Amino acid sequence: MNEEQVNSFPESIREWDEVKNSDTPEVFWDRMTNLRSKLGTGLYKPGEDAGTEDWGKFSEKAIELSDNRLMPRPDLEDAEQRKALFKSMGKPDSAEDYEFAEIEGSELNEDRKKFVAEVALEIGLTKTQLKTLDEKIRTVETATLVEAQDNFKTELNTLKQEWGLLYEERVHAAKKIAQSFFPQLAEGTQFSAAEIRSFHSIAKQMGEGGSEFRQQGQNQNQMMTPNDAAEKISEMRNNKEHPYNDPRSTGHIAAKKRMRELYLIKNGLPAE
Repeated sequence: MNEEQVNSFPESIREWDEVKNSDTPEVFWDRMTNLRSKLGTGLYKPGEDAGTEDWGKFSEKAIELSDNRLMPRPDLEDAEQRKALFKSMGKPDSAEDYEFAEIEGSELNEDRKKFVAEVALEIGLTKTQLKTLDEKIRTVETATLVEAQDNFKTELNTLKQEWGLLYEERVHAAKKIAQSFFPQLAEGTQFSAAEIRSFHSIAKQMGEGGSEFRQQGQNQNQMMTPNDAAEKISEMRNNKEHPYNDPRSTGHIAAKKRMRELYLIKNGLPAE
């Protein structure tokens, strides 16, 4: 605009950029008209002294302008608003709509599924949240169970190697003790290596009074492990007063026979 046209405007707006950047008064007024039309659809943050009503209108306007892509901040103390929030996040309408993860080696019975699903619905979990939580928990549970089973087998194998030929007899004695003193144990209960050791220790401590817990015809050699035999051999050899070390002793021949038996047991062979 030329100087005359600019001076035709009120003095208070002559320095506006809209005036300076308009080629003609008509262009300026077109811009003002467009600006006024935008004022009715614009979104303006309420001032510092705005009340609840002003902020409510602001929220409504924001939701309207977003084509309902936005939602007002819910009051989590309000049951209906809380329900609407959880549903918008993916919470199902009923417990039956939840899905559980498929974990190899892990099965969920129907009663547990029903209980977990009802709790999940009550606290507002989404379908994805419950399925993820279930998968992580049962994956850890399954891995822990597998590890425990492996340890159970490893410890039993170690006990078998330690006890050698006497393993079955000692397990039999241990089970007899368990069944006699702990009748509440179910038939066929699988005992751990530690439990077998404990029950066998009881049978051993009972001595002759515990003979009913051992197989009939079992002799001293059958109750001895290779480690026991090795200790006995060392004891006899190191005891200078033992008949084995004194050829003049009347018990020397019997001691030599006993030593042969001990070496057989030490090497995992049946004694004569």
